[in-house]
Amino acid sequence: MPTRSLIATESDCGVTQLLIEARRAESLPRLPLVDRADQLTAFRLALADAAHGRGRTVVVAGFPACGKTALLERFGADAVSQGFAVLYAVGARTERELHLGVVGQLFRTVTLPPDIAERGRQLLAADVPPVRRGGEETRAEARALGDLLLEVADRLGPVVIMVDDVHFADDLSAQVLLYLGRRLAGGRVLLVVSEPVLPPSTHLPFRAQITRLPHEILLVRPLAPDEVAQMIRNFTGRPAALPAARRWHQLTGGNPLLVLALAYDNPDAGAEEPLVVGSAYQQAMLVCLHRCEPEVLLVARAVAILGAQAEAGPVALVAGLAPSVVAATIQVLEDSGLLMKGCFRHEQGAAAVVAAIGEQEEASLRLRAAEALHERGAGPAEISGQLVAAGAVPGPWAVAVLRQAAVQALADDNADFTVAALELAVAACTDDQQRMSLTQLLAQALWRVNPAAAARRLEPLQQALHERRLAPANAVALVRHLLWQGALSPGTRLLDDVRSVCGHAPEAIGPEAIGLGIFHQWIYGPRKLENDLCSSSLVQQGASGIGSGLAIALSRATEFFHGQTGFDARDLMDLPGRLKLDDSTLECVVYTMILLLHAGEVDLAARWCTTLLAEATARGTTTWQALLTALHADILLRKGVLEEAATRAEAALQLLSPVSWGVIITLPLAVLITANTALGRHESNELLLRRHTVPTAAGDTLLGLRYLRARGYHRLAANRVVEALVDFDECGIRMRAWHIDLPELLPWRTDLAQVHLLSGDTALARNLAREELQLCRRQRSRGIATRVLAACSDLRERPRLLHTAIDALQECDDQLELASALTQLSRVYEELGDFSRARILARSADHQASPAGTAAEVGQITPVIGKRSEQQHAAALSDAELRVARLAAHGHTNREISRRLSITVSTVEQHLTRVYRKLEVTARADLPDRLYAASGGRRPVRNGVSSTPEN
Repeated sequence: MPTRSLIATESDCGVTQLLIEARRAESLPRLPLVDRADQLTAFRLALADAAHGRGRTVVVAGFPACGKTALLERFGADAVSQGFAVLYAVGARTERELHLGVVGQLFRTVTLPPDIAERGRQLLAADVPPVRRGGEETRAEARALGDLLLEVADRLGPVVIMVDDVHFADDLSAQVLLYLGRRLAGGRVLLVVSEPVLPPSTHLPFRAQITRLPHEILLVRPLAPDEVAQMIRNFTGRPAALPAARRWHQLTGGNPLLVLALAYDNPDAGAEEPLVVGSAYQQAMLVCLHRCEPEVLLVARAVAILGAQAEAGPVALVAGLAPSVVAATIQVLEDSGLLMKGCFRHEQGAAAVVAAIGEQEEASLRLRAAEALHERGAGPAEISGQLVAAGAVPGPWAVAVLRQAAVQALADDNADFTVAALELAVAACTDDQQRMSLTQLLAQALWRVNPAAAARRLEPLQQALHERRLAPANAVALVRHLLWQGALSPGTRLLDDVRSVCGHAPEAIGPEAIGLGIFHQWIYGPRKLENDLCSSSLVQQGASGIGSGLAIALSRATEFFHGQTGFDARDLMDLPGRLKLDDSTLECVVYTMILLLHAGEVDLAARWCTTLLAEATARGTTTWQALLTALHADILLRKGVLEEAATRAEAALQLLSPVSWGVIITLPLAVLITANTALGRHESNELLLRRHTVPTAAGDTLLGLRYLRARGYHRLAANRVVEALVDFDECGIRMRAWHIDLPELLPWRTDLAQVHLLSGDTALARNLAREELQLCRRQRSRGIATRVLAACSDLRERPRLLHTAIDALQECDDQLELASALTQLSRVYEELGDFSRARILARSADHQASPAGTAAEVGQITPVIGKRSEQQHAAALSDAELRVARLAAHGHTNREISRRLSITVSTVEQHLTRVYRKLEVTARADLPDRLYAASGGRRPVRNGVSSTPEN
């Protein structure tokens, strides 16, 4: 018997072809790979009856790709072994119109007697006109061919006539088979035909007529889990445990072709390994469906398109079929193992079905799916998913649905879907105000991942703003993008436009205006306060509706800029956690942490920044991540952790393109340039300055001045004094012009003082340092100014000034500046001939700078101490002893310590004696080494509380 090709449709390819080729190469066991004991027993009984002259018809009915063909092949092999002649034919959808195509295959069997084969060929070639009897059309050759097949049994003995996929037989072949079936009683012919199990509504004329004759139906169902285990064992040669077989059954429903395809995808899968659902599985799914009637394929496509929403009603609307037909068809597909609970068993199966649909047809189906879901009241996300996939909008209702879905997707941090939905909605929207609102939302979604792409969407919004036709809420959102680009410096026409539009409806924008005011302060400072956005009545009205949060941040920022010495930062300490991180609060959260830095709460700012950065990273918001990474680098720079600060700043620059950074690029650049300068990496800075061109608009921002200052110090370190002088002088000119001359923001006078000091103009340098010291309001700026003033003062005055600077810098936890002050004091004592103090301070400076990753300003002294006693020593020192030890390690004499701590010199000596004994110190010069090691590398103690650096 010739092997029946598994390829039976116009789409046949892929895994089926692989199966055939593998079978020909004898690398794959012949199907069936499992026993069909019940069907084989029934067939053998039918063979026995036919051998004794009791022929009949056997109908093998099976679900798609469940093994009908394989079972017929097994039947044929059994028949041959029992002495039967086997004639074989197969129907195909593409050959339905082929005249006598199925019967013609029977007469080409090589076992036929030559004369019968010749007579059959003549009848097949004859063109006999049909005869109508009783309203039915019959043909004489149908009767003649049927009689000729019966004659085969008289000549060769018992015969099995097999026709696979008989439902594809042409009309005349069907007449021949029906004629034969009516004459089997008393003959030695067994007619075996196979057909699929189809929904009851599907009309199969052959089935309707054959079931009126003596017949037997053998149903071929999908495999049970234990049969799947047997099939896996036969394919792989390895035993398959039932739990593993159940996993295979879950993905295949026991459909043999899917099981075999899954085996191809997982040739070496172990019992516990996850299964790969790959291309073989996908192709097998298509083969299964294309063997079915067109209506079944339509339903399968509708189910694949609808996914989790594949209920009978929407499926019927998408497929264009009656709900009753759809329900029955879904049941057949479930019985075939292709579907489970109305959906595909694996997403790859559905993906394969969708991928095989033409582009235009898929778009049409998805639009019908969207309309069906809309009619049934489905959620915006489900409907919009279909619209976005279709790339079209069927009506005005769809624009509103797309917007709703986009807002929800943005809240869920699904920026990609948000952008796709809004781009579709903007293109289809005809209402001007609605289109502006959609465009603003689109720019907001794009800004999260690519501010440059967002900027390209702003032109129509800016035009609408200028023409006073932009809604206030949209105007507020537009301002955020313009601030990021540096397009809203004080006095610009755009800012006037914003005030004009928003001033008419302050209640429409609420707290968002405060966030904009804070952002504007961060970029530009409080310039022209009587006209500035952040202090206008607009903001005041916006703040009236909320009691804390944004209003607190704005109030503290205003206090800081107004020069209040001790602005209260206590209510800022938990503010970053109270403000939910989103597009409207990001800048406020960032500015709150900057205010915490100004208040000396460096560790707290670092903890908040680390927490929020982790959140931004987890949510996949690239722009938030970039900004928070740059801020984290700035905090690390303040803490003196230079290597990590440089690494984080570089990472921030990599997250966004220079265009996307806008004017904010000056923040990571300033941090990186400053860190590189302290680390002595001048060539890296030169490359950095050549690679990144700062936007012109950045020169009008506070961050831009900070970049200018960082560049000035790089030039100063490279001995380009004149260029450094120009940068620092420009900072001073702009700060005074903007009326925000605050050393806490930018100590340009001490910067200039250091340049003039190098140039030999000590008097000018001293005057600048004194002038700045009078303006300082906080410990850090006082410490920096005092340190510079010391460098400009008489040698004998420097120790007092430097000790004052060190005390101030210890209070604010600026490790880099503190290391510099300690180094400067060590050199002063060396010049004064006090070499013991000089060595002690050099070691303290080294320990201060070593966590920063630099020794650019201090000696290369590495402390050596056994690990055994570190924790013991740290625990042994009392608070009083530790305070005395710290001051001694910083070079203070016993008398100086006595005055500072208001204790007697004798008490100081007693404390130091106990400290030396506990730390095993024999000389005062060794105190910094042992003290640093005993504290586990922690920073100096302030007010009895140690401060450990965070990484």
